[in-house]
Amino acid sequence: MCDDLIISIAVPPFPIFIEGNFTEFDIGTWHPDRKNLEYFDIIIVKEGALYLGEEGTEYAVRKNEMLVLLPNKHHYPLKPTDEITKFYWIHFYTTGNYEQSNQARQLESNIPIPSLHFHNKFHTIHLSKKGKLVDADDIYQKIQDMLVNTTKKDTNITFWDIQQRFFSLLNLLDGQNHAKDMSVVIAEKVEQFIRGNFDKEITNDTLVAKFNLHENTLAKYLKQYYGYTPMEYLKEYRLERAKNLLLKTDFPIQKIAELCGYNWVPYFSRLFKQKYDISPLQYRKNHIGNH
Repeated sequence: MCDDLIISIAVPPFPIFIEGNFTEFDIGTWHPDRKNLEYFDIIIVKEGALYLGEEGTEYAVRKNEMLVLLPNKHHYPLKPTDEITKFYWIHFYTTGNYEQSNQARQLESNIPIPSLHFHNKFHTIHLSKKGKLVDADDIYQKIQDMLVNTTKKDTNITFWDIQQRFFSLLNLLDGQNHAKDMSVVIAEKVEQFIRGNFDKEITNDTLVAKFNLHENTLAKYLKQYYGYTPMEYLKEYRLERAKNLLLKTDFPIQKIAELCGYNWVPYFSRLFKQKYDISPLQYRKNHIGNH
């Protein structure tokens, strides 16, 4: 058994979600035998157990465990299920560099990255080959949020909505099998909660009630790992989203403010100008013109 393997995936390019679903196997069901598929396959068992092999290595994936199968490998069942088994499967694809080894590796993207802005840098996603989920309930909820409309023929959900939800899931799966200091776990959960609810009213009291920790503790953890207190992070994220909406939509300023959690436009405009030294309207005019 090789439960300590780590799959490192360079970003950019970002992995793309292909398809996924929730499947239930009765007792005595064999998992499909497949090979030469060009995408990754994440299997997350919610109940029961699956017995799978990949290129000669055997895995038993039990309740609240995940297994990541590599592209272009032979994946096959070892034996049929011996209990009712329920699991999620998620296929994703990347043209980027990836590597499976016994330790997390920082990989370089195969895309040239300019260094003009601080956020333009390489990143490496680290997924446990096989291991126990640390945040099982949160992961199941994110998968459900992602898959809820993807299996329906008629849906209003867009490609970008799905990919954004997939990126959020990958962020949560990143490093699930590694021991984390509780402060890191809490900081990540707070950050994910803010990003998922930035358009709603969020206060320190909201976070205290959600995470059952004093606001000073939450501020300390988030500041340590993200450089901002929760309220600072919320403001930064909202303004970044507002900037993107100004460029990518023709929504009026009032609607953009509301979509980013601001009910009072003058307050939104003042924060935007403090951050970017320009009003929202002038920012749009400066970046969108007739060519």
